[in-house]
Amino acid sequence: MLNPALAILYMYPSADPTKDFMVQDDGDGKGPYIAAWNLDKPKPTEAELQAAWKAYQEAEANKPPELTELEQLQKENLLLKSQNNALSERADFIEDIIAEMAMRVYQ
Repeated sequence: MLNPALAILYMYPSADPTKDFMVQDDGDGKGPYIAAWNLDKPKPTEAELQAAWKAYQEAEANKPPELTELEQLQKENLLLKSQNNALSERADFIEDIIAEMAMRVYQ
């Protein structure tokens, strides 16, 4: 069933549903409708709302799953380990250069 508020927010992501528009359902079986429209853009037609609702649903279905807190921490941990290894290798390289320079200076 069409959700006009989510369809509008999909069409106009910066719209504020507390100021820019109001969706209302009178409980008469006709479903929700746009009761107030304060955006400086044309009020969407029923067909535009249906298309936006379909696009919203497809976008939601194709969203990558959100990582759990544990998965996010594991991902961060892997990144930090990689960064730590890179810094360690760089430090080793710098030590080797300093040792080689010292050898040349003191020969």
